[in-house]
Amino acid sequence: SWQDQSCRRMDSEVQRDGRILDLIDDAWREDKLPYEDVAIPLNELPEPEQDNGGTTESVKEQEMKWTDLALQYLHENVPPIGN
Repeated sequence: SWQDQSCRRMDSEVQRDGRILDLIDDAWREDKLPYEDVAIPLNELPEPEQDNGGTTESVKEQEMKWTDLALQYLHENVPPIGN
């Protein structure tokens, strides 16, 4: 059966799927996006100081990490002392 054959395949062997061939043709391969200068907000750019192994995340992405964990609200939920 086809399941037995797929189990015997090596990771390095390519298994072709004919359904994808209908989506990709020569015209699609040769199609190029137009070259445009795209304005990117400064907070979307990664920090320019990459020499010391810094992150490639933008400033906005770095700030979002804190909001993902809701740590900015941690100080608001501190129980009163002595009660």
